[in-house]
Amino acid sequence: MNKDKMVLQNIDARKDNQQFDDIVKIVEGAKDRAYRKVNEELILMYQEVI
Repeated sequence: MNKDKMVLQNIDARKDNQQFDDIVKIVEGAKDRAYRKVNEELILMYQEVI
């Protein structure tokens, strides 16, 4: 493989890694919001019970 193709592959790999990292951040953010919402609902439920 020549040097130019290797450089292009490295650039593509970094782009793919960045896209993957962005997706991971989106999923983690959604997960955090879901946990907060569930905890909020549990607190509201406990307030009704007591």
